[in-house]
Amino acid sequence: MKDLLDGRGRLIFDWIPYNIGSILDVGCASGYYPPHYLKKCKRVFGVDPNERLVREANMNYPTIDFKVGTAENLPFKDKTFDLVIMGDVLEHVENEDKSLSEIHRVLKEDGLLIVTAPHKGLFSFMDIDNYSWYYRKLFGIKTEKPGYQNRHRHYALKDLEKLFQNKFEILSCYRSSLFLLPFVLNLRLLIRHIFGEKFEMKIKPYLNKIMDFDFSISYGRLSYCVGIKARKI
Repeated sequence: MKDLLDGRGRLIFDWIPYNIGSILDVGCASGYYPPHYLKKCKRVFGVDPNERLVREANMNYPTIDFKVGTAENLPFKDKTFDLVIMGDVLEHVENEDKSLSEIHRVLKEDGLLIVTAPHKGLFSFMDIDNYSWYYRKLFGIKTEKPGYQNRHRHYALKDLEKLFQNKFEILSCYRSSLFLLPFVLNLRLLIRHIFGEKFEMKIKPYLNKIMDFDFSISYGRLSYCVGIKARKI
């Protein structure tokens, strides 16, 4: 099952301790990742603001509890989880400080937080999510898709350290990918527009191998991706 995970998912999986009690996946979308995490924990929960995706997740993975909610207002009691995951989600939230405060609230004492996000690297300008944001802003187009109303953020390590201050102690940091990952994402977008979504999905597994290779290499400050493992303080 681990072998089916991509670079980001594999990093998160490897950072999850074995036999941990409960995990919350914030921004779980349609629920692809939580079933993988069950190999290392007793219970997994997921939360996402997109009602359609949450319905899909509950239908496809009935053994996992998925709820509608935002990172700024998590529908759980204090000190509920041993570990919280934000896999490429922090850059989408409306309020970063409030989101991290909520995660701090629902984590048990010494609970763990794993975050992956876009990094302020050499090729951060190639972010395909920001192409559409600039296009919508230019033509005054609004989107109802949760998390896409604002510009897609990229973070330097010092930005994350500042956000985590007085809430989390950073234990590990992994910065990776350079050009190939954003290039392939741009290529997939181009293929989708020219040849259609079906053709893109057909070749996606082969293109993903290129992105996984790029993700496996650390480029330090030049990197396109960043991952952080931290402990609640």
